[in-house]
Amino acid sequence: MLPSLLISIPEGVIDLGWGHPSPSLHPTAALREAANHALADNDPTPLQYGATQGYGPLLHSLAAFLSEQDAYRGVQVRPQDLFLTASASQAIDLAATLLASAGDAVYVEEPTYYLVGKIFKDHGLRIISVPADADGMDTDALESMLRRRAPKPKLLYIIPAYQNPSGASLPEPRRKHLAALAQQHGFIALADEVYQLLHYAQPPPPPIAAYDESEDGCVVSLGSFSKILGPGLRVGWAQAKPPLIQKFATAGVTVSGGGLNHFTATLIHAAIERGLLRGNIAKLRREYSARMNAMRAALQTEFGGKARFAAPGGGYFVWAALDGADVDALLPIARERGVSYYPGSGFSTIGGFTDTLRLSVSLYDEPDIAEGVRRLAAAYHAHAADTTAARRKA
Repeated sequence: MLPSLLISIPEGVIDLGWGHPSPSLHPTAALREAANHALADNDPTPLQYGATQGYGPLLHSLAAFLSEQDAYRGVQVRPQDLFLTASASQAIDLAATLLASAGDAVYVEEPTYYLVGKIFKDHGLRIISVPADADGMDTDALESMLRRRAPKPKLLYIIPAYQNPSGASLPEPRRKHLAALAQQHGFIALADEVYQLLHYAQPPPPPIAAYDESEDGCVVSLGSFSKILGPGLRVGWAQAKPPLIQKFATAGVTVSGGGLNHFTATLIHAAIERGLLRGNIAKLRREYSARMNAMRAALQTEFGGKARFAAPGGGYFVWAALDGADVDALLPIARERGVSYYPGSGFSTIGGFTDTLRLSVSLYDEPDIAEGVRRLAAAYHAHAADTTAARRKA
């Protein structure tokens, strides 16, 4: 029988590599209530073709909802600034279709989300990495690259809030600088901001689209209900200046098929109107914050200073460097001990981060996170001992 879900984990393994939410965190009761509300009075609207920019009532309720969030402080989001997508991955693919051509360059952070490269390669784009540090993309380095004769980008892809994998958040001065560079050099900054609302303490600065001072738009900020309601919904949003939004709304795929995931959009509108989205985000912040604390404590306890990391203030991921480790070589040993992760080299376009791995807090609760880190540390220490012994024999 063909599989029903993307995720697949061997029995007995704690796989800290998956950035998927726990089944216990899916708001099934809330979405059932939203569906009942959306389909009340036999209203046929959810079952029709939707408007090309997206379901109008959701564009209005979402704009009002975002404008009230701490992570959008000072930003008045308008319905005309939004386009409803089939979540972030589809929006990235559509942007590559509409805003670039085969052979064009796309700039990405180093490290960057490991699956985005496949999307860009499917469109024949050349991927060029931009240096990053503990605060995310180095926009001074970006400016130097843009001033040289290096291929100029049509797109720049960045995850500015609680970056996947590093957990870094781009400070406000860099956000302003990036938006200004996009306007000056004529590229579109594609900001994947799906973790923007999942802050556990102080919120990040507003989305980069808020700093776009161009007339026609040079920044697209992407949000997603995958991280704040459920990934199976496959609905998200793009925020940009109206001329840029209209490029999405008048694309062939939307003109032909109407609004993307229109039925689901009607459910999400009901969830916002009934306060269900607000409550679910609050629950996720509490749960993920506790899990992040558990991950941090376990790494400190089990590795005894051999793991270097900075626990982020939001999102899903911890980016940890293990002293003296080759995490690709360590991975099969870790799996033998019942734990897995995603190696850092998979997030690099230049083969870097061979001593670094990404750990996720989204899938497992606190006891399983602690046990997974304990297994990982045992594998690491065993591998280190074997490596030392082999060197002595040589």
